[in-house]
Amino acid sequence: MKHGRLAIPLALAGVVSAAIFLGGTSEPQPALTTAAPPEAEVHGPVVVETQREATESPATEIVMGVPVRKDRNCSVTRHYVDLGNGTVTEAYSCVPHATAPGAYEQYSNEELAVLAYGDARAAGTLGKRLVEADPPRARRMLLRAVALEPGNVEPVMWLASQAYSLRGDSSAARMAMANAYVITGTARALGSRADIDWIVEDLRGAGLDDEGFAALDRFVKEDLRRIRAVQLDVFGHSSIEEDLL
Repeated sequence: MKHGRLAIPLALAGVVSAAIFLGGTSEPQPALTTAAPPEAEVHGPVVVETQREATESPATEIVMGVPVRKDRNCSVTRHYVDLGNGTVTEAYSCVPHATAPGAYEQYSNEELAVLAYGDARAAGTLGKRLVEADPPRARRMLLRAVALEPGNVEPVMWLASQAYSLRGDSSAARMAMANAYVITGTARALGSRADIDWIVEDLRGAGLDDEGFAALDRFVKEDLRRIRAVQLDVFGHSSIEEDLL
Protein backbone atom coordinates (compact mmCIF):
# COMPACT_ATOMS: atom_id res chain seq x y z
CA MET A 1 0.00 0.00 0.00
CA LYS A 2 1.26 3.41 -0.90
CA HIS A 3 1.27 6.24 1.60
CA GLY A 4 0.78 9.66 0.06
CA ARG A 5 2.23 12.82 1.53
CA LEU A 6 0.06 15.12 3.56
CA ALA A 7 1.47 18.61 3.39
CA ILE A 8 1.86 19.23 7.11
CA PRO A 9 5.51 19.78 8.08
CA LEU A 10 6.14 18.81 11.68
CA ALA A 11 9.11 17.87 13.84
CA LEU A 12 8.07 15.32 16.41
CA ALA A 13 10.43 15.91 19.33
CA GLY A 14 13.00 13.28 20.18
CA VAL A 15 12.27 9.96 18.54
CA VAL A 16 9.70 11.23 16.05
CA SER A 17 11.09 13.76 13.56
CA ALA A 18 9.57 13.86 10.09
CA ALA A 19 6.80 15.34 7.99
CA ILE A 20 3.33 14.05 8.80
CA PHE A 21 1.95 11.75 6.15
CA LEU A 22 -1.57 10.72 5.30
CA GLY A 23 -1.59 6.94 5.42
CA GLY A 24 -4.10 6.36 2.66
CA THR A 25 -4.86 2.77 1.79
CA SER A 26 -7.53 1.07 -0.17
CA GLU A 27 -6.59 -2.32 1.22
CA PRO A 28 -9.09 -3.91 3.61
CA GLN A 29 -8.07 -4.04 7.25
CA PRO A 30 -7.14 -7.41 8.77
CA ALA A 31 -10.40 -9.06 9.70
CA LEU A 32 -9.73 -12.76 9.33
CA THR A 33 -6.70 -14.73 10.46
CA THR A 34 -5.97 -18.37 10.88
CA ALA A 35 -5.99 -17.90 14.66
CA ALA A 36 -9.56 -16.57 14.85
CA PRO A 37 -12.70 -18.66 14.39
CA PRO A 38 -14.12 -17.77 11.00
CA GLU A 39 -17.61 -17.35 12.43
CA ALA A 40 -16.37 -14.43 14.51
CA GLU A 41 -14.98 -12.57 11.52
CA VAL A 42 -16.93 -13.52 8.40
CA HIS A 43 -20.58 -12.67 8.52
CA GLY A 44 -23.22 -14.48 6.54
CA PRO A 45 -26.82 -13.36 5.91
CA VAL A 46 -29.12 -13.03 8.90
CA VAL A 47 -31.68 -15.84 8.91
CA VAL A 48 -34.18 -17.27 11.35
CA GLU A 49 -32.54 -20.42 12.67
CA THR A 50 -34.40 -23.67 12.88
CA GLN A 51 -33.68 -25.96 15.81
CA ARG A 52 -31.30 -27.96 13.64
CA GLU A 53 -29.46 -24.84 12.46
CA ALA A 54 -29.10 -23.67 16.04
CA THR A 55 -27.30 -26.85 17.01
CA GLU A 56 -25.13 -27.34 13.93
CA SER A 57 -22.14 -25.27 12.88
CA PRO A 58 -22.45 -23.48 9.53
CA ALA A 59 -20.90 -25.32 6.59
CA THR A 60 -17.36 -24.19 5.87
CA GLU A 61 -14.81 -24.52 3.11
CA ILE A 62 -11.09 -23.89 2.77
CA VAL A 63 -10.09 -20.78 0.81
CA MET A 64 -6.38 -19.93 0.59
CA GLY A 65 -5.82 -22.36 3.43
CA VAL A 66 -8.28 -20.59 5.72
CA PRO A 67 -11.58 -22.19 6.85
CA VAL A 68 -14.49 -19.85 6.06
CA ARG A 69 -18.26 -20.12 5.99
CA LYS A 70 -19.85 -21.19 2.72
CA ASP A 71 -22.79 -18.85 3.26
CA ARG A 72 -20.57 -15.75 3.56
CA ASN A 73 -21.47 -12.74 1.47
CA CYS A 74 -17.91 -11.76 0.70
CA SER A 75 -14.69 -12.81 -1.00
CA VAL A 76 -11.60 -13.82 0.96
CA THR A 77 -8.47 -11.90 -0.01
CA ARG A 78 -4.88 -12.14 1.20
CA HIS A 79 -2.83 -9.06 2.01
CA TYR A 80 0.23 -8.26 4.06
CA VAL A 81 0.78 -6.22 7.22
CA ASP A 82 4.04 -4.47 8.03
CA LEU A 83 4.74 -5.14 11.71
CA GLY A 84 7.16 -2.22 11.82
CA ASN A 85 10.15 -4.27 12.95
CA GLY A 86 11.40 -5.35 9.56
CA THR A 87 8.94 -8.23 9.23
CA VAL A 88 5.72 -8.64 7.31
CA THR A 89 2.91 -11.03 8.13
CA GLU A 90 0.03 -12.38 6.10
CA ALA A 91 -3.54 -11.38 6.96
CA TYR A 92 -6.88 -12.22 5.42
CA SER A 93 -9.95 -10.08 4.94
CA CYS A 94 -13.46 -10.85 3.83
CA VAL A 95 -14.39 -8.17 1.31
CA PRO A 96 -18.17 -7.79 0.80
CA HIS A 97 -19.43 -8.65 -2.64
CA ALA A 98 -19.97 -5.61 -4.78
CA THR A 99 -23.50 -4.28 -4.87
CA ALA A 100 -25.11 -2.37 -7.67
CA PRO A 101 -23.50 1.08 -7.74
CA GLY A 102 -25.53 4.05 -6.59
CA ALA A 103 -25.87 7.23 -8.57
CA TYR A 104 -22.83 8.84 -6.97
CA GLU A 105 -20.55 5.91 -7.76
CA GLN A 106 -21.46 6.27 -11.43
CA TYR A 107 -20.35 9.90 -11.63
CA SER A 108 -16.90 10.82 -12.92
CA ASN A 109 -14.43 12.58 -10.66
CA GLU A 110 -15.10 15.82 -12.52
CA GLU A 111 -18.85 15.52 -12.01
CA LEU A 112 -18.40 14.72 -8.33
CA ALA A 113 -16.11 17.72 -7.91
CA VAL A 114 -18.82 20.03 -9.22
CA LEU A 115 -21.50 18.46 -7.01
CA ALA A 116 -19.18 18.54 -4.00
CA TYR A 117 -19.57 22.30 -3.63
CA GLY A 118 -22.76 21.81 -1.67
CA ASP A 119 -23.34 18.04 -1.61
CA ALA A 120 -21.83 16.13 1.31
CA ARG A 121 -22.30 12.71 -0.26
CA ALA A 122 -20.59 13.76 -3.50
CA ALA A 123 -17.65 15.17 -1.52
CA GLY A 124 -17.39 12.00 0.55
CA THR A 125 -17.59 9.70 -2.47
CA LEU A 126 -14.87 11.63 -4.28
CA GLY A 127 -12.69 11.77 -1.18
CA LYS A 128 -12.82 8.02 -0.66
CA ARG A 129 -12.21 7.38 -4.34
CA LEU A 130 -9.04 9.53 -4.31
CA VAL A 131 -7.58 8.37 -1.02
CA GLU A 132 -4.77 6.40 -2.69
CA ALA A 133 -4.26 8.35 -5.91
CA ASP A 134 -4.36 11.85 -4.38
CA PRO A 135 -4.30 11.74 -0.55
CA PRO A 136 -4.18 15.53 0.09
CA ARG A 137 -7.18 16.16 -2.15
CA ALA A 138 -8.99 13.16 -0.67
CA ARG A 139 -8.50 14.64 2.78
CA ARG A 140 -9.87 18.02 1.69
CA MET A 141 -12.93 16.37 0.18
CA LEU A 142 -13.65 14.30 3.29
CA LEU A 143 -13.32 17.36 5.51
CA ARG A 144 -15.68 19.14 3.13
CA ALA A 145 -18.19 16.30 3.43
CA VAL A 146 -18.21 16.77 7.21
CA ALA A 147 -18.55 20.53 6.83
CA LEU A 148 -21.60 20.09 4.60
CA GLU A 149 -23.21 17.58 6.95
CA PRO A 150 -21.99 18.54 10.44
CA GLY A 151 -23.84 15.78 12.27
CA ASN A 152 -22.04 13.05 10.32
CA VAL A 153 -18.35 12.52 11.16
CA GLU A 154 -18.16 9.20 9.30
CA PRO A 155 -16.06 10.64 6.43
CA VAL A 156 -13.24 11.77 8.72
CA MET A 157 -13.45 8.66 10.87
CA TRP A 158 -13.17 6.60 7.68
CA LEU A 159 -10.08 8.65 6.87
CA ALA A 160 -8.73 8.05 10.37
CA SER A 161 -9.11 4.32 9.88
CA GLN A 162 -6.96 4.61 6.77
CA ALA A 163 -4.34 6.74 8.50
CA TYR A 164 -3.84 4.61 11.61
CA SER A 165 -4.00 1.21 9.97
CA LEU A 166 -0.21 0.92 10.11
CA ARG A 167 1.26 0.07 13.51
CA GLY A 168 4.74 -0.62 14.77
CA ASP A 169 8.10 1.12 15.27
CA SER A 170 8.71 2.29 11.72
CA SER A 171 8.72 5.98 10.81
CA ALA A 172 5.73 5.37 8.53
CA ALA A 173 3.78 3.91 11.45
CA ARG A 174 4.61 6.91 13.65
CA MET A 175 3.50 9.25 10.90
CA ALA A 176 0.26 7.30 10.57
CA MET A 177 -0.35 7.58 14.32
CA ALA A 178 0.23 11.34 14.17
CA ASN A 179 -2.37 11.61 11.42
CA ALA A 180 -4.75 9.43 13.39
CA TYR A 181 -4.43 11.78 16.34
CA VAL A 182 -5.16 14.88 14.23
CA ILE A 183 -8.08 13.41 12.32
CA THR A 184 -9.65 11.75 15.37
CA GLY A 185 -9.15 14.96 17.34
CA THR A 186 -11.04 16.83 14.61
CA ALA A 187 -13.91 14.34 14.82
CA ARG A 188 -14.02 14.65 18.61
CA ALA A 189 -14.19 18.44 18.35
CA LEU A 190 -17.26 17.92 16.15
CA GLY A 191 -18.97 15.75 18.75
CA SER A 192 -17.60 12.26 18.13
CA ARG A 193 -16.81 10.04 21.10
CA ALA A 194 -14.11 8.17 19.22
CA ASP A 195 -11.40 6.79 21.48
CA ILE A 196 -8.13 8.69 21.21
CA ASP A 197 -6.36 7.38 24.33
CA TRP A 198 -4.69 4.47 22.55
CA ILE A 199 -3.27 6.84 19.94
CA VAL A 200 -1.90 9.11 22.66
CA GLU A 201 -0.34 6.11 24.37
CA ASP A 202 1.33 4.94 21.15
CA LEU A 203 2.68 8.40 20.39
CA ARG A 204 3.99 8.79 23.93
CA GLY A 205 5.72 5.45 23.55
CA ALA A 206 7.26 6.69 20.29
CA GLY A 207 8.78 9.65 22.14
CA LEU A 208 6.31 12.45 21.40
CA ASP A 209 6.38 15.03 24.20
CA ASP A 210 3.93 17.75 25.26
CA GLU A 211 5.36 20.17 22.71
CA GLY A 212 4.79 17.64 19.96
CA PHE A 213 1.18 17.10 21.03
CA ALA A 214 0.65 20.87 21.08
CA ALA A 215 1.83 20.98 17.46
CA LEU A 216 -0.63 18.24 16.51
CA ASP A 217 -3.42 20.09 18.31
CA ARG A 218 -2.71 23.11 16.13
CA PHE A 219 -3.36 20.93 13.07
CA VAL A 220 -6.70 19.91 14.59
CA LYS A 221 -7.62 23.59 14.80
CA GLU A 222 -6.51 24.06 11.20
CA ASP A 223 -8.94 21.30 10.18
CA LEU A 224 -11.71 23.04 12.12
CA ARG A 225 -10.91 26.36 10.44
CA ARG A 226 -11.19 24.70 7.03
CA ILE A 227 -14.54 23.17 7.96
CA ARG A 228 -15.78 26.51 9.27
CA ALA A 229 -14.68 28.28 6.07
CA VAL A 230 -16.66 25.82 3.93
CA GLN A 231 -19.77 26.28 6.06
CA LEU A 232 -19.56 30.07 5.95
CA ASP A 233 -19.09 29.98 2.18
CA VAL A 234 -21.97 27.59 1.49
CA PHE A 235 -24.45 28.33 4.30
CA GLY A 236 -23.45 31.77 5.53
CA HIS A 237 -23.03 30.46 9.07
CA SER A 238 -21.02 27.76 10.84
CA SER A 239 -21.63 25.15 13.52
CA ILE A 240 -18.07 25.72 14.77
CA GLU A 241 -17.70 28.57 17.21
CA GLU A 242 -14.66 30.79 16.91
CA ASP A 243 -13.58 30.04 20.48
CA LEU A 244 -12.76 26.48 19.35
CA LEU A 245 -10.16 27.88 17.02
